Amino acid sequence: MLRGEDPELLSREYGVTLADINLWRDQFIESGTDGFKRNPDDSKLSAAERKIGQLQMELELTKKKNELAAKLRRK
Repeated sequence: MLRGEDPELLSREYGVTLADINLWRDQFIESGTDGFKRNPDDSKLSAAERKIGQLQMELELTKKKNELAAKLRRK
């Protein structure tokens, strides 16, 4: 795009919005290649999201186990 390619054509070709392409262009112009590097906080956020997912799964399994145990006690 910096070489003169039409942003609308790029948008259609890669299946992203024109707004995203313009945002990425602006970020690149402002920060160069450093603008695309991940922020260290991003990895912490990803790790926290994974942990939340793991804890949600454990909670669901515990609930199912407790429901099953309650059913067996009633019998």
